[in-house]
Amino acid sequence: MNSEKPKISVVICAYNAAHCIEGILYSLQKQTFKDFEIVVADDGSTDRTSEIAKAAGALVVNMTHQGLSAARNVGINNSRAEIVAIIDSDCYASPQWLEEIHKEITNGEIVVTGNTMIPKSNFLGDCISGLGYPGGAHLGFEKMWKVDENGYTNHLAGGNCAFIKKQIQDLGAFNETLTITADDVYLSMKILEKGFRIKYNPQIVMYHQPRKDLKSFVSWHYMRGRGSYFFKKHLSSMNTDFGQFYKLRLWSTKNMIKAYWKNPKILVMLPLLVLSFATQKVGYVMQFVEREIEINEKDT
Repeated sequence: MNSEKPKISVVICAYNAAHCIEGILYSLQKQTFKDFEIVVADDGSTDRTSEIAKAAGALVVNMTHQGLSAARNVGINNSRAEIVAIIDSDCYASPQWLEEIHKEITNGEIVVTGNTMIPKSNFLGDCISGLGYPGGAHLGFEKMWKVDENGYTNHLAGGNCAFIKKQIQDLGAFNETLTITADDVYLSMKILEKGFRIKYNPQIVMYHQPRKDLKSFVSWHYMRGRGSYFFKKHLSSMNTDFGQFYKLRLWSTKNMIKAYWKNPKILVMLPLLVLSFATQKVGYVMQFVEREIEINEKDT
């Protein structure tokens, strides 16, 4: 893990992650692939995040709080390897995570993404995970985003991906104005426009903590709604039809209903699905109103 120039740089973006970052750091110690470094982009934490990461041997880059996209870019820019892998601070990696990433990229892939597993929790938590977030969760990546017969997809899961550093930097990496959500969707579009492909490997497995209560579920979708306002603005400037994402969600919703139709959880999952759409709409409208107020104040 301490070679002069490692083969892989693992970038972890963290904000007040002292309560969870030890999990991902421990899982990296257990990797079957050993030639890597850990770069933690500390996004202005006020807790012991940096101290814990340094004790585990990570290179910690401290920054003012700017959001996930900026932290990802800071981590990428401070990495030394030609291959960069990204994983979230509240997750942990399977032992073969880096081995699978290295195998794919040395076989010629430029961008790879993987599978997100959610441990079983309580009944509500399992219902939430069954909806397919994050990263496919209990529903599965292939039922949330389309994967062709050769394993290629049009979606890069920002919290579980890897790529050739220079190629992504040449594209501008993550869009730092998308501070809430969809920065990975936006980067996916840029990758495909460039003519690159995104390889999905179900063996690139990370485990994400489940959302187990209604409050965190609603809060998460509310923020996604606010983030979608900025994402839609970017799509408008690119003359891209936002309707394609509605079609994708309808497709994944049909897959969810089909998968759980005979499961009693469907009686809770369908109301949760409606609640998620409604909450995102509220978040979108609130962000729109706040933005309009801000513009009017500048004009007066």
